Amino acid sequence: MKNLSKYFMILFALALNACVEEYELDAPPAEGEAVFTSQPQGGSPNYVDFSNSSSAFLKKWDFGNGATAEGDNVTAYYPFKGEYTVTLTIYTGGGSVSTSESVTINETDPEICNVELLQLLTGGCGFPEGKTWVIDAGRAGHFGVGPATAAVGGPTYTPDWYAAAANEKEGGGMYDDEFTFFLNQSKFVQETNGNVYLNGAQAPNFAGATEASVGDFTAPYNAPENMNYAISEDGDGNKFINITNGGFIGYATGVSQYQILSITEDEMFIRFRDAASANLAWYHRLIRKGYSPEPPLSPATSSLPIDFEGDVPPFNGFGGSTYQVIDNPDASGINASAKVGEYVKGLDGNWAGIETTLDGKIDFSTHKFIKYKVYSPVTGRALFKLESVDGTATALEVFADVTKTNEWEELTFDFSAAASDTYDKIAMFLDFDNNNGGTFYIDDIRQATPPVALPVDFESQEPVFSTFGGSSYTVVDNPDPSGINTSARVAETVHGGETWAGLFVDLDEPLDLSTQTTISIKVYAPQTGTFRLKLENISDNTDFYEVDADVTTADTWVEVQFDVSPAATDTYARVVVFPGWNVSNAGTFYFDDISQQ
Repeated sequence: MKNLSKYFMILFALALNACVEEYELDAPPAEGEAVFTSQPQGGSPNYVDFSNSSSAFLKKWDFGNGATAEGDNVTAYYPFKGEYTVTLTIYTGGGSVSTSESVTINETDPEICNVELLQLLTGGCGFPEGKTWVIDAGRAGHFGVGPATAAVGGPTYTPDWYAAAANEKEGGGMYDDEFTFFLNQSKFVQETNGNVYLNGAQAPNFAGATEASVGDFTAPYNAPENMNYAISEDGDGNKFINITNGGFIGYATGVSQYQILSITEDEMFIRFRDAASANLAWYHRLIRKGYSPEPPLSPATSSLPIDFEGDVPPFNGFGGSTYQVIDNPDASGINASAKVGEYVKGLDGNWAGIETTLDGKIDFSTHKFIKYKVYSPVTGRALFKLESVDGTATALEVFADVTKTNEWEELTFDFSAAASDTYDKIAMFLDFDNNNGGTFYIDDIRQATPPVALPVDFESQEPVFSTFGGSSYTVVDNPDPSGINTSARVAETVHGGETWAGLFVDLDEPLDLSTQTTISIKVYAPQTGTFRLKLENISDNTDFYEVDADVTTADTWVEVQFDVSPAATDTYARVVVFPGWNVSNAGTFYFDDISQQ
């Protein structure tokens, strides 16, 4: 056995050696290959040209003023008098090597006082104390995130995926931070007041980091004192703030470069990346310390139901999506209306949709469903999202299936779990699971009551009837449990002032009238007279059937029967009743046991 083991070990060693290929690295670069030359640029001693003639495939420059560059021949701008250490690192197939040299700038560039961006950022030559910026915590959108990739039609420069409500991150460690930029010597001071707010991926890099009560992490942190900044510009003209020595602005994501999207004397909007997630771009809105912004204008709002026929409802597209109101491209089937909303889905992932702020918070106490009509080029899932503008409520999301293509279809979203008086913003996403874009049409966004089924007896349920013409509706104890109706609970309606006042309820599916052609209702009326029944097509209110019956006895329970045999079958899913038809203020009626026979 020992000899056999030894044999196998020899075979394994031979096989391992046979698999190893010899690979010889290039010789490491010599220090002399990283030597560079420098000379002031003609006509401007504050600009210095640097060159390196080696054959290295990558050359990285650190100019000692907060700015960096790559290439054989580069230029650095030194606006201030002083001595700067410049370091070049070259990379070859054999490794890398660095050299450093000092560059002396004898005079401050007199034009530095006239650079508009630096004036706005630092206060300029008249502000030796610098300018201090803080997070604009009191206004919505001061902190957010969106995709890092380009959207359709250009770069994404808005926090499409999330934007914080006013003061939403209070206690996270970000709102008391101050960021001061000095023109002199490009000095940067980061005052944290003891702690900072950071992305979860950065928590291991901050000693003592703990989960924040407002999400993500907070950590004790005092920034270094020897920090500078430099302004750089890319080939597309985008301008960046580059901070040295690990300095950062606001939310820590592991980066120290910030793109300036906009800047004025009092406000600045910046965009920055995430060292741990290449697909993310983060955003901050900052204001000059001591500046009180004007209260934001109230956003244009929509009001449910939304039918796109009158005033144009103010939807906004995000994730590259666009929105407009257009003529109905196919006025047929369940939607013959003239105008509809067009939603062209962007290519920024599933979360490309449209949204609108409502003029008030939604009441879900009775109307627990939200419905809308859609004309879609594809089948798939649709998402309807409820949000609160002030960010105090957790968003609520409900899905529904689109089952038809190139045909109007009504989707139903069950918000039975939604709290009333909480949500005042809606967002819609179609073809949620795909990123193929596409053009969708939407119409008739409305609240609806949960559907019911016949018979309706008010004992085990309180179905929601919608009223019109001034009528009221409630479920009460039977005022006279006798005769043909001894049940405990019945419906009460106080007739409105209009002669056509009444109420209706939606069924869970259209009535099958192929065999059962009579609908009966028990009625307790304050007077004799006509009681009208109307059956409606929910998807087309021009399609209905009406029939009358007489209440022959007042103040006692009677059964009123309606012959609906002439009505179409499998068409009508709404039952409308008109107690005291064609009479104003007809009084208080009770009804019960709506059934089909």
